[in-house]
Amino acid sequence: MAFTTWTALYNAMLTTMSSGNASIGSVSAGGKTITYKSNKEFLEQLQFVKTMADQESGAYVSRTYAKQGGRGV
Repeated sequence: MAFTTWTALYNAMLTTMSSGNASIGSVSAGGKTITYKSNKEFLEQLQFVKTMADQESGAYVSRTYAKQGGRGV
């Protein structure tokens, strides 16, 4: 299964998770394969793919800095 965008891969992984097939498997994206052997690994990969999908769509914010170094005024 090949995916053209990170968002498509993220949606496919959500579908896999909702169907209960997130224990063992693999998903391919752009010639790269994500393989998981447990629910924990699946959720870690899902978080990575979500970050990539957010970057792709422009919804990703890497860090927020406090003004004045966190001091008031």
